[in-house]
Formats: sequence, C-alpha cells, structure tokens
Amino acid sequence: MVLRVVQVVLGLARPMQDADGIGCFTVKTAAGRIALNEILQNIRRTILLVDLDGSFWDPVRWPKRPLVLCQIPRLFSRLGRHRLFMMAYLTGRASEQLRSFGMLVRGVVAWCQFGAERWQDGKQVDLVPVPSGLEAANSELEGTPYSVERKTHAVAEHWTATDTAEAVELLLARHQRLAEQHGLAYHPGNLVVELSPQGLSKKVSAACFARQFLPVEAMEGFVREFAPVELEVYELMWSSLEATGGRLVPSLQSPYFIYVGDSAPDMGVFLLLDYLRGLGIPVLKVAVRGYQPLEDLADIVVDGPAGALQFVRELEIHTAPWWLRCLRRSLGHAA
Repeated sequence: MVLRVVQVVLGLARPMQDADGIGCFTVKTAAGRIALNEILQNIRRTILLVDLDGSFWDPVRWPKRPLVLCQIPRLFSRLGRHRLFMMAYLTGRASEQLRSFGMLVRGVVAWCQFGAERWQDGKQVDLVPVPSGLEAANSELEGTPYSVERKTHAVAEHWTATDTAEAVELLLARHQRLAEQHGLAYHPGNLVVELSPQGLSKKVSAACFARQFLPVEAMEGFVREFAPVELEVYELMWSSLEATGGRLVPSLQSPYFIYVGDSAPDMGVFLLLDYLRGLGIPVLKVAVRGYQPLEDLADIVVDGPAGALQFVRELEIHTAPWWLRCLRRSLGHAA
C-alpha cells in the first residue's frame, strides 16, 4: 500500500515537459514539435495571439449573436493574468462588440478590426484613421439580403454555408469592386468578406505587434517585403503606439509566439511566424480545420473551435504548479 502511494505521488510529480504529453492534437511538422517542446519548457516566455470568430466559436450569419461559451473569457482572463505570459487577440471584431460578448477581460490585449484599434486595461486607442471611402461603401450595401456588420473602421458582410456558390461569387465580386472604387482593402474570410483601410491586414498588424517584443532590426527583413501602402500603415500604427504609450507591454525576454487562426486573413500571420522561425525564434502555428491553404502551413491542425479551446486549455495547464496541473487533469480540465 505504501509503495502504491509513493508511485502515485511520483507519477503526479512528474511534470509534462514535451509534446508527447499532450494528447488532444498531433504536431505534424518537425519544426513544430521542436518549438512545442521549447514552449512547454518555457511557457512563461510565450505570447499567445489568437483569432476569435471561426477559431473559438462558429461563424454566424448574424454577427451580433455568436455562441461564445462562457468559459472562453474566463480561460483567457486566467492566462492574461500570468504576468510573464501574454494573451492577445488579433480579430476583425470591433472592441465594442467584444465588450458585449464579455471578451474584453483583464490581462488580455485586443487588437481589433484587423488592428485598427487596440484595447488594453479599459483603454482603447485608434491606430489608424477611419478610411474616407467607408461611408460610400456602406451606402452601397443598403438593401442587401445578407447580414451587414458596420464598424468604425470597416464593414463586413456575412453569409452561410447554405448560400449557393454562385451567390457567394457575386457577393465577393461586388466587394472587390467596392474596394477598388473607394480605396479600401478587400479581405475574404470564413463565411465573411470585409472591407477595411487600405494597407491594413493581419500580416501588417501582426508585424507591428511582434515589433513590441523584438529588436527593431529583427523585423526589417519581413517588413522589407511590404508594399508601399502596407509599409505606410505599419509605420503609422507604430507611431500611434508610441504616442499613446500603447506599446508598453509586459516585459518578456526572448519571447516565443503561438498563433491560432482559421481563414485566409490569418495566412499573413503564419508567414510572419515562418519568418521568425527562420531567425531561430520558437513559434507554433495552429490552424482550425476548414481552410486548406492555412492547414498546409500549420504545425498543428485542430478540429473546430472545440479543438482550439482544448489546445489553449492544455497550455494553461502548463502555466500552473505541478500539483495544480495534476488536479486540473483529474477534474477533466474544468474551466
């Protein structure tokens, strides 16, 4: 009996320090496995940046009514409160929408509307101006049978999987035309298409986000490939961060990066992580199944929002002391 107790205690005390200790997903790349092992051993140097719609809840036609599970903001808030672990969103949602869903929580930094606005600790700042052509584009969307989501810096139109391919093709063509006519950027996503400030994308915002934690020269190679309008927006965003003090983030020494996304706009973030990996920085690319080009670039592919949530729960377990990790596992990862 005493021997059994000792075995149990020793088993509980054994920390999970490699990718083999996580069973809810498979790491499909060698680079991803190396990165995950590094991250699990140094979890408090990790920055977790995530998309939201389509990644942690299913996209919906009527965007004001997504099914946001109550444990999601609680989980993200717990992660954000780890002072040496940073939790952030990079989303097309406006900050006011996230507030209505209960997603603006203490400890989390939200880069909203593709990075046009930034929220932290109750303070929101605009990083780029409202595009001049947005009002005209909005007026041309009046009367559409689809769900239109109007935001301060952007407008999005949503459809469902039941709409025909022909109808969706016409909708996308109309948005491409509106983008060209009114000087806006065109972003097709998961059952949604968005028009936003020209030059603004998740790729540009993610680069500006990463620059907060890295030497400026580390980003030069990636930024060098930007189109002139992208570079202009990138520098504008950085200037806005410096002017507002928004770039003052928790100090992380030699940080690691994880990104979770599900659709075409997330491709640019994956490209940034590939670049950072080339610099020797441990990064992990997680794709929610459904958009094949993103899956092809990913280190890990999870099944739907439930899989993404399970992945983040596993990360949370690794931020806790060994005894609490074991307790949470025994309780089935209770949120």
